[in-house]
Amino acid sequence: MERKIWKIGILFFFLFFLLVFYGCREDKKEEVLKDDKKFLKNRIEINFESDEVNKILSEYKPFIERYIIEGKRREIEDYIINWKIYSIYFRSSLYNTQIRKEIIKNHDIKRTVSSKYEKYILSSDIDLPNGNSIKLDNIFLYFPIYVSHKPNQPKIAFVIDDLVENNYWVGELLSFPYILNVSIIPTSHTKDLAYKFVKKGWEVMMHIPMESITYPKDAKYLTSEAIMSGMSEEEIDKIVSLHLKRFGDAKIYWVNNHMGSKVTKDDEAMEKVLKVFKKYGLSFLDSKTILNSVGKKIGNKVGVPVLENMLFIDHENQEDRIKYRFSQAIKIAERKGWGIFIFHLRPKTIKVLKELYQEGFFNNVKLEKISDLAQEVYNPQKDELSNHSYKSRY
Repeated sequence: MERKIWKIGILFFFLFFLLVFYGCREDKKEEVLKDDKKFLKNRIEINFESDEVNKILSEYKPFIERYIIEGKRREIEDYIINWKIYSIYFRSSLYNTQIRKEIIKNHDIKRTVSSKYEKYILSSDIDLPNGNSIKLDNIFLYFPIYVSHKPNQPKIAFVIDDLVENNYWVGELLSFPYILNVSIIPTSHTKDLAYKFVKKGWEVMMHIPMESITYPKDAKYLTSEAIMSGMSEEEIDKIVSLHLKRFGDAKIYWVNNHMGSKVTKDDEAMEKVLKVFKKYGLSFLDSKTILNSVGKKIGNKVGVPVLENMLFIDHENQEDRIKYRFSQAIKIAERKGWGIFIFHLRPKTIKVLKELYQEGFFNNVKLEKISDLAQEVYNPQKDELSNHSYKSRY
């Protein structure tokens, strides 16, 4: 019995010891936690917002495909810094060289390259209350890399002009098995017509009416609201904005002029036009309706990608002449390596197009969307960042 009492006594003593020991440890732990909370409470929180990112998202909205925001928090000395990292993905665009230069010219940057993107990391300096400063990465810019497979075949972008509404010849054109580019004069019929070609996988362009040197004799051929040589930039903007809305959800990256010989030879008028195009992220295919067009010259000045039509295929509406000009187009493309040529939705032209296809005429050339071709052949001034006509009656 005494032995039993002795064992119970030892057990109680042991339990008492454990309670006292761990109780003290919990008190100490609580004191440490209190000290930590007191220390954290005394730290100053700094919330950093970048004005630069808002400027980028606003100014380059037409060129941005998407962006992702990620919240960040970092403890430094007596401060807690809260900021956001913006990952901004740009769509494939001929403007990307210029955008990069404009955005990063005043920044300390880091550049990396992957198989899909060229990435630029922009950092911001944050001044702390104690007089020190820190540098934080807060903007990541992603520009897609265009990979050219460089086939031996010459590359051609055929552009079909003057489309207005759905008709029999549109159906005939849609039976053509190769890639084509269709340029639609914007009207109330445009959206439904554009969707037919988008579904086919072809590129849809805006064929914007412009004043010709024979205006007003040919006014009825303008078809829709036109850009006139004496217009202000604001008036041109309203017309371009109206026309773009008529395409609905169809993405428009390229514009070419319908008529427009008076506008395209006028430096002042073209500068206004191309500034508006730049605002909407549009590139310009100069139809070359007049030999002394200034489109390319002003495009270089304003910073808008401009390519030129090399030949009107069906300038003469005769089948033998149309065939001859298709042959001319192929020779030009073979000599230069690529070409851009315009024809129209006319019965004789479509008939010749189908005959040539059946004869295998296009087997040794690669027909492309103008946006894809331009990525390969457009050659603006050298990208510093990579290193740290024909006569017409219109």
